[in-house]
Amino acid sequence: THTHTHTHTRTHTGSITENVERHEGQLARYVLGSPFPAKVLAYILASKFKRSSIPGVAQQSVTTDVMHTLLHNIVQQKYEQRVPSGDMYDKMIQLLSGEQQSLMEISYTKQQQKQKQKQKNKNQDSDTMDVFNRRNQMELTIETDNYFQYTLSPEADMPKIALSLPIAVPILTLTYALENGKQCCVNVYPTLQFLYSHHIQGEYITQEVKDSLKGDLNDSDSFCTRFMAAVMQHKQAGSQQQPADMAQDTEFNVGQTVGIHGLSSSSGLAHNGKRGCIVRPGEDGRWGVRLEDNVGIISFKAENLEVLAVAGASVATNGSSAARGGGMDDAMQKLRIKVRANHIRQNPQYTLAALQEGIYIIGMKDQFNIHDLQGHSMRQHVEYVADEMGFVLYDTSQSSANKSVDKFGPYFIEQYILMEVLSKHEVAQNVLDYYVNHKDKLEESVKSYSEAQGKGFICWRFLMNEAVKAAKAAQNKT
Repeated sequence: THTHTHTHTRTHTGSITENVERHEGQLARYVLGSPFPAKVLAYILASKFKRSSIPGVAQQSVTTDVMHTLLHNIVQQKYEQRVPSGDMYDKMIQLLSGEQQSLMEISYTKQQQKQKQKQKNKNQDSDTMDVFNRRNQMELTIETDNYFQYTLSPEADMPKIALSLPIAVPILTLTYALENGKQCCVNVYPTLQFLYSHHIQGEYITQEVKDSLKGDLNDSDSFCTRFMAAVMQHKQAGSQQQPADMAQDTEFNVGQTVGIHGLSSSSGLAHNGKRGCIVRPGEDGRWGVRLEDNVGIISFKAENLEVLAVAGASVATNGSSAARGGGMDDAMQKLRIKVRANHIRQNPQYTLAALQEGIYIIGMKDQFNIHDLQGHSMRQHVEYVADEMGFVLYDTSQSSANKSVDKFGPYFIEQYILMEVLSKHEVAQNVLDYYVNHKDKLEESVKSYSEAQGKGFICWRFLMNEAVKAAKAAQNKT
């Protein structure tokens, strides 16, 4: 027993380099020395390499020599002993290590990981506290002797009613162009409850937003009537100004990462060389930029901004990932999708109530559920409700005969443009890609889909399968 213990202790002593090499040899024997594990590893690597956007990696053959060298690099990288080799193995390691932008971002000590997570949590807390900052608060007051008894009458519960009311100031505005040249504008309006979540940026809560909530909130029908009048004015103004606005497109867009340069004033010199994200169009041709050091939003002239290429992302389309393939970038460019203003953080959880083309209300997850919707003052205006995944939760249309990607409804292209901007969802990417490159096939699929499995393109697999079956049946008849 003593001899065994002594041997065991010696096995775990020595330099980190010796221990890593010993571990590497064990893995090589147990994994690459047996036919079955070696074949499994080769299959996994080949599958991952094929998905790479780097041609050299995607075309790499997984031979025995490649696996031996790659295994050596993986072990070295795992224990922070690897030195970049400057060849294809650097790119392979980068792919296998996740979404990092460079090899320097792969390896962290435990302390560094804790520090990064702590900073991330601090930033999230700061973002949320910005929303709840006193300057962004709105006060609603009620007087009651028995609040519990008061809440038993939902139709008279003013706080609950207020939380479900929409605010007549767009939280997201985007424009796009159809192939026939038609210019379209989309405005998304939040509910009051959506404002008090971590999904929004605090600067949205302006005096205009606060003023829009003035009045008797107990009379929700009158409030919603005023809301519809306001949003219809926005829609009319947007349609009148849209052609000129589109003609003035620049290289800048909301969501882009930019660098600051060329400032000569005493206050501006400190900002030269800094990076930030465009969050809104400014006044007089300026752009509102949130700098990375979080000093707030500052307006800069276009001549002092430079679009920066972010590794793995196409910033020209509000952060859409270039790694998703050229088809997605092609779709965004052909539809000329431009985010004019966006105060919603990426990947929110939401339900979207569609009122009509170009007009949507965004609420919290399940806020527009079918039960609460029946008593909502906007119920007569809501045509359908969908969530961030694309599930259609409510739809007033009884007939499926008029389904089309060009007509307002659960299959309307506008719905999936919003999904792409808000969530970067795979379903939205597929729909937009097919819309610009295979529109006839997409339209045929929609018209032939029975909706037995549900509504909307979230049923993509079933919808496309039915189209394939219908096409085969037509070929057999001929």
